[in-house]
Amino acid sequence: MIEGFWVRNYKSLRQVGIGSCFTKFVFVNDENTVLPYELGPVTLFTGYNGSGKSTAVDVFNFVSDCYRYGVDAACLKRGGFDAVYSQGGKGPLSFGFHYRQKGESDTVTYAVSIYRTKNKVPFIESEILAYLRENESLPVIFLQNGAEKTIRYLAPDKRLTNTDLTKIEFTDHNHLGLAALPEHPKYPVMASLRLLFENWSLCHFTPDPARGLDHSLPHRQESPHGVSLSGLIRYITKRYKDNLKPLFHRVAARIPNVEKIILDDLDPDKPKLSFCLMDRDHPIPITHLSAASIRLFTYAMFFEEEFPPPLTVIEEPENGLDRTFRNKFLESVLRFESAPHQEEPQIILNSHHPAIANGLRPEQVWVFEKDREGFTAVERASDSIMFRSEIDKQSPNWFSVSFDEKR
Repeated sequence: MIEGFWVRNYKSLRQVGIGSCFTKFVFVNDENTVLPYELGPVTLFTGYNGSGKSTAVDVFNFVSDCYRYGVDAACLKRGGFDAVYSQGGKGPLSFGFHYRQKGESDTVTYAVSIYRTKNKVPFIESEILAYLRENESLPVIFLQNGAEKTIRYLAPDKRLTNTDLTKIEFTDHNHLGLAALPEHPKYPVMASLRLLFENWSLCHFTPDPARGLDHSLPHRQESPHGVSLSGLIRYITKRYKDNLKPLFHRVAARIPNVEKIILDDLDPDKPKLSFCLMDRDHPIPITHLSAASIRLFTYAMFFEEEFPPPLTVIEEPENGLDRTFRNKFLESVLRFESAPHQEEPQIILNSHHPAIANGLRPEQVWVFEKDREGFTAVERASDSIMFRSEIDKQSPNWFSVSFDEKR
């Protein structure tokens, strides 16, 4: 689980920290103290349009691209290094993630620093993976140095020998060393962290393409644009074939006006879903549902996933949803938060709609806004003077009242 992360010099995020950051770590030399508030299973990024919320989401996408394809490709995908580097920024472009694996007492900070050569070619200046162990204040494990590209100790750790570390040498300044590290039985968090960058999920759902069901193969995640809804249905019917009735019963309860969901699996390669509506005499196919119902169905199926991705970002979940549908969505989110999971999956909601924030606790909500220089500033709502009076009153509209007044 990501307990916090920080960003420097990425687009409008010249210096931003969210959640618990490793303030004693050498790469986190922030001018403003980042308070150690750990992120939980559900987090909301909110604020006005253009305040930097989507840029914060793209941080995960950028680092994932660096992991998969290399730093140069990740920058080129976004117009080059100059396009992603903050105007007037000083120092390298850098990211840091404070991470904890379920069942582990140790936490780990993973930090990447990227700069460019005189020929404007981006390269990994440094990459660090450091543990913060119980009763110890110093980081341990290793450093991948951008100049030497070798592994060495930051501080002694009795669980690893010199042989474990120095046998790995890096010569590629374009790809992250994390991808090349072998799994270590005493440090399972390495594999867990790699899994996060490989399998995080972004959902920016557009219902209309989902109406033309395609012939895609079964897969667990809805695509960002809804075109693979049939693939999701095929995955559901194969993965949960022994528990479909209770599953569909739970999902139907989360969609207004839906009484029952029926599966026609006469053709196992082309399963079909029909929906019994309270105001209809006959079932209708999923392609005839309203856009809002298709959206809620997709979200509800995700929340029922037994092994969800380690991190899922849902962009603007309120789009196309009226108050009743938004409330149903929030009910699913809160149910997901309290449900037991084998791992500790996280959801980040990215929304500018005050009603989404009203349905969550103030400590889960991070408010984005632009400062006088046009860069993003982020503050947790529970610490903001702007919302304090409404929080003290325990108002059900604690966010929207102050948010609308400021506007």
